Amino acid sequence: MNAPDSVSHGFGRRNILKFGAVGAIAAGATAFAQKSAFAAPADSAQHLQALYQDALDEGGRLVVWAGGSNPNQEAATRAAFLAAFPGTDATFTVRYSPVQAALVNRQLALGGLEPDVVQLQTLYDFDHWKAANALLPYRPPGATKVFPGYRDPDDTYIGINVRSFGRTVNSALVGAAEAPGDATDFLAPAFLDKIVFPDPTAEDAVLFAFYLITQKHGLGYLERLMAQRPLVVANAGATAAALNSGQRTVSLAHLAPLAPVTGQSLRYVVPRTDAFMSWPQTAAILRRAANPAAAKLYLAWQLSAERQGLGPQWPARRDVTPPGGWRPITAYNTSRTAFREFLRDREEVERYRAVIRTFVAP
Repeated sequence: MNAPDSVSHGFGRRNILKFGAVGAIAAGATAFAQKSAFAAPADSAQHLQALYQDALDEGGRLVVWAGGSNPNQEAATRAAFLAAFPGTDATFTVRYSPVQAALVNRQLALGGLEPDVVQLQTLYDFDHWKAANALLPYRPPGATKVFPGYRDPDDTYIGINVRSFGRTVNSALVGAAEAPGDATDFLAPAFLDKIVFPDPTAEDAVLFAFYLITQKHGLGYLERLMAQRPLVVANAGATAAALNSGQRTVSLAHLAPLAPVTGQSLRYVVPRTDAFMSWPQTAAILRRAANPAAAKLYLAWQLSAERQGLGPQWPARRDVTPPGGWRPITAYNTSRTAFREFLRDREEVERYRAVIRTFVAP
């Protein structure tokens, strides 16, 4: 395995924000929670204090539509937000990103807009909504620290964390020396009937992970991979279940925390030479949001240095240290913008999806 390099409505005198359980990666069965508290810098704390009061004045309600496959994956985020801002009430609805985007488009056209914030991996939707003047520009404190390529220069959307569908192993069953990193490693006889991954034709992030593999190794690689009799499942949650149960031991494309989680055996692995996919999970406030102050409060909170440091994978801010002793995302063989560029060419995406469908049968 590739190792990483080395309560009131106000904040009180010291402007302390209290964090409860936070962060769960979008992997269904993989839970990740931590607790922390911090004294924010004066400017950030004052901004959050003002937004907090504004949010309470407008009713204290927040509605976030997040992309993902597990309806409960944002439960820890909700708990942490409510602990940090008593008196607020946040609703998180999780659906696949394309479904969320389609519902937003329907409501923008017909009225009755429900979400204040959209938080999705279908990055091309943010371009569309920006062009349609459907997004409310907002620059949270710390936005200028976000890596270039993760943030709209006009402040209509911003990456709040970095995620990767990467190589993952059950470390209780696969030792560090045997853990596959490059795509060709998965072709070893030891991994016959041991591989699992989400259906790459079902959503674009896993599809892009396979796109990078076949760009380097050719489509012939998929014939050899399928000869390994991989288990192709519906989503990340089912992938995690297969890995955690020991039914399968390795995955080419799965979300897993960078730092080991107590009581869990899944480990993220960086390829030796292959490029791997990553993307900024991106959020934006809708211009017609019913609760704009709460929406701004949420984005400012998510972009705070302290909150960024609690994520299971890489932070979006370049001045925040990743968990578990890992290096910044820029130190690895992954592009900050390639996934967005891939998504923008919808004709190419659908052509590639159709080709992959001839190889991969769920």
